[in-house]
Amino acid sequence: MSHYPPVPGHEVVGKVVEAGSDVTKFRVGDVVGVGLVGCCRNCNPCNTDNEQYCNKKIWTYADVYTYGKPTQGGFSGAMVVDQK
Repeated sequence: MSHYPPVPGHEVVGKVVEAGSDVTKFRVGDVVGVGLVGCCRNCNPCNTDNEQYCNKKIWTYADVYTYGKPTQGGFSGAMVVDQK
């Protein structure tokens, strides 16, 4: 995501600046919104497009990401997220 001015909150809007080879939903330059940065991908909520109900969800703000770093939401300079 691009370097928009910091905006507090857990839902973030920005531009795609790079996309992996498996990304099919978005292209560089697209404006996107992000509310979660992670989930288990295996439970019933994850498999029915209701990731916000996953017990292992990782919010974009005030949560702890897998590698132990806090998520900073709109205060982040950049984010890496899955296209889902």
